[in-house]
Amino acid sequence: MVAALPFAPMAARKKASGRGGWRPGAGRKPAFEDSVDRTIRFERRDLGALEGLATARGVTTSDLVREAVQTYLARSRRR
Repeated sequence: MVAALPFAPMAARKKASGRGGWRPGAGRKPAFEDSVDRTIRFERRDLGALEGLATARGVTTSDLVREAVQTYLARSRRR
C-alpha cells in the first residue's frame, strides 16, 4: 500500500471512505470524436460582437465559429 502523502499521485491516494476516485469511463465525454485545437486571433470589436451573439443565442463562441466555417465551406463547394 502506498502512503497517503500530500505529494503522492492521485491514483496512489486512497480515500478514507473508500468511495469515489477514478473509474473507467468516468468523466466528461469528448464533444467531438475527431477534433483538434486551433488558436485564432480576432479584432477586439469582432470578438466582442461574436461573444454578444453567442450569449444571445445561448451557445459558445466555438459553436458559432464552427457554424460559420461549415457554412463558408458549404458555399465554397457549390461554386
